[in-house]
Amino acid sequence: MTDEMAMLRARAKRRYAEVARARQDPRYRRVIGRFCAARVLETNYEVPEHREPIAVDDALWAGKFEPRILELLPALVVKKPSLFEMPAELPNDLSDAVRSLRRNETPDTFRGIPGPDVAKWLPRVGHRGKKPSRLKCFRLTDEDLRLLEELSRARDLSETDTIRHALRALARVSEGGSNPRR
Repeated sequence: MTDEMAMLRARAKRRYAEVARARQDPRYRRVIGRFCAARVLETNYEVPEHREPIAVDDALWAGKFEPRILELLPALVVKKPSLFEMPAELPNDLSDAVRSLRRNETPDTFRGIPGPDVAKWLPRVGHRGKKPSRLKCFRLTDEDLRLLEELSRARDLSETDTIRHALRALARVSEGGSNPRR
């Protein structure tokens, strides 16, 4: 065996021992237990389920030893924030990944996890297949607001759903070739 192979084997043994120690750490066990309880992660070893919110910092720490945690974390912060004790401010890289996901964009690499691998989880967690809605602000006249309220009441819909229905109806009219403008 060459010296290089011996060094590589020794480094692998050290890393394995480090991961084995981390698996016994209460922070790691809480994070894995919370993710398993939420049914977003499965393990091939016994982990007690944890139902209380976990600290984002603990999830980031555990992600050093279990990359699947880092892959899921941004999507879970967007779609299932109740899993976490949210700090006043997220770390910059996590905040950037969350902001990208909320805009339906693919984030840059997040702590070594490629952006597409992070983005693929957004439609898979929480309400499956549903991407988060985005806030838009519009300036409406009093007449527009009155009309929106009347239509919402008449159709027993929220104002947001009324606007969604109106947009789809307008799109259908536009596809039909007629001009929706007066």
